[in-house]
Amino acid sequence: MKAKVDFKIFFILLLYIVTQKVDIFALTFVFIILHEIGHIISGILLGLKINKLELNIAGISLEFKNYGKERKINNIIIDLAGPVINLLSAIIGLWIQSEIIIYVNAMLFIINMLPIYPLDGGRILKNILLYKNTYKQTIKMIETIAKYTLIILSIFASILILSFKNISIFVLIIYLWGIYIKERHKNKIIKRVYQTIENNT
Repeated sequence: MKAKVDFKIFFILLLYIVTQKVDIFALTFVFIILHEIGHIISGILLGLKINKLELNIAGISLEFKNYGKERKINNIIIDLAGPVINLLSAIIGLWIQSEIIIYVNAMLFIINMLPIYPLDGGRILKNILLYKNTYKQTIKMIETIAKYTLIILSIFASILILSFKNISIFVLIIYLWGIYIKERHKNKIIKRVYQTIENNT
């Protein structure tokens, strides 16, 4: 199993220190870890082995061996397990009347369920679309859905930033656009490969 640390996490920590929200960062990170443990446990229960483990600004990123080759329903279960942990944690927060636990987990659930690949919501959407569409059609639809989702989020985020002057919202939107652009670049390469194959057949 490969393991590495993404040093951008220290930049995010510095941001929380500057904005004096280290306590929220620490609690958020704890629940992100629990989120990823949900993915790990579900994958292990489905008989998969961990191939890569990475500590990054999103918490822990993991990759299972033969992950993409498993049945689509298994992939959906694994991707859904993390957000379910956050949803259950928010319910527990409601039960013990802890506003910060409710807030942190509600945000983690909402963000991770956004239809933006490679977030959990994007992965779930991808596997659902693959039931009825080709891989080429699926990546095109996911890219379109992600783009319009980000445009809408950016509009709302702009209003929130002006209202609450919260720099963390700005950082989140930049991060989401970053992963969208990175994924779009990968998709362009995939489309070129498909185009080359089609031209040679």
